[in-house]
Amino acid sequence: AEVVAALGFEHMGLDGRLLRAVAELGWATPTSIQAEAIPLALEGRDILARARTGSGKTGAYGLPLLQHLL
Repeated sequence: AEVVAALGFEHMGLDGRLLRAVAELGWATPTSIQAEAIPLALEGRDILARARTGSGKTGAYGLPLLQHLL
């Protein structure tokens, strides 16, 4: 997860439209929960995560969902 976080969202295989949206939101690098959850979700794996408020859980769940819809 630390390697993914260091590389950023662009190395997760997300659609360019999502990468632009992430950049517009000012998200420079994924949070810990995003770095761990997004790659698993993109592989089609189930995710159950618990993290503090403001940790990026919504992005961790939402970005893979939007990727699938695109």
